[in-house]
Amino acid sequence: MEVHFRQAHRGNYRPAMRGQGQIAYLVIHSTAGGGENAESEAVRLAREVVSVSVHYLVDERAVWQAVRESDIAWHCGTRRVYFHPYCRNENSLGIALCSRLRDGRYSIPEETVARAAALVRRLMARYAIPADNVLRHYDVTHKTCPTPFVESAAAWQAFQSRLRADEPAPVSCL
Repeated sequence: MEVHFRQAHRGNYRPAMRGQGQIAYLVIHSTAGGGENAESEAVRLAREVVSVSVHYLVDERAVWQAVRESDIAWHCGTRRVYFHPYCRNENSLGIALCSRLRDGRYSIPEETVARAAALVRRLMARYAIPADNVLRHYDVTHKTCPTPFVESAAAWQAFQSRLRADEPAPVSCL
């Protein structure tokens, strides 16, 4: 899988030197507010200071990396209460799936889901992360993100099954 790289603006992440043993979680997000294209989102994170970021952006055509894995993306922090006892920005990688807003509802194209599952499986193997440590942003902070996987428990379960199976089955994410 080819991964394109566009470094996020320094105001959107924290430089660090995390080693392989310091990354224990993968946190899944979805874009909102027009973030339908991974490349354009990577360009926006590089150009603008928005004080948030993810390591990877995925759409149906490509994967873009915006923050190096050794650096800390600002993707699952909160000023409120954490609902997960251990997962934080400092020990996780953030992966955003580009979503579509149609008729007032967010959806994630099947091709994006498939590409994201392949990326997540690769990262799980690289960092020896078990499938149980692949979380939704919702699981960490209770933010409704990734919206389609929060609104549909079946869609989230189907995505998780792709992470455990040798041959992932197609997922329909409404």
